[in-house]
Amino acid sequence: MRLFVAIEIVPPLRDAIASLRGSLAGVRWTDPLSYHLTLRFIGDVRDRARQEDIHHALMAIRAPTCTLSPQGPGVFEQEGGLDRLWIGVARSDPLMHLQRKVDTAIRRAAGLQVERRRFLPHVTIGSVARPPPPVMSAWLTQWGTVPPPPADATHFTLFRSLRGPDQPLYDPLAEYPLG
Repeated sequence: MRLFVAIEIVPPLRDAIASLRGSLAGVRWTDPLSYHLTLRFIGDVRDRARQEDIHHALMAIRAPTCTLSPQGPGVFEQEGGLDRLWIGVARSDPLMHLQRKVDTAIRRAAGLQVERRRFLPHVTIGSVARPPPPVMSAWLTQWGTVPPPPADATHFTLFRSLRGPDQPLYDPLAEYPLG
């Protein structure tokens, strides 16, 4: 079972982000129902006891509600593949506190290594073959001036990732309250 921990993006923030759909040609847009902010990728966990350890570790987390303050869009350039479009989320103290607690709990429960990449809070909104630089630059500038309104996150979720026909499907397994 391929697992990750994330904050699900719900209305009205989900609707505001979804308004970008169709604003750039050639993009395979992510289904808005799949919008999430990953706190920690876990990976494939087949052992039922380890899955339960992860669930119990996440249940023990106590963290305050955090406000998700969207920023402008960005792009992760991928070699030989599709670039990923995303909406950034400001690194607030409550969000960073939650991410550290989740990371620590998962490392202990699942025996994972320390994540080497710096945590960059974002919501993936689509993938695209690299458009010409002037087109991408204009799109980033246009949509970077009007970020969506902030929203409060009241829980985080343990998800299972499944292969879908076109895009992965994310099945929520358990929700954990904040606040």
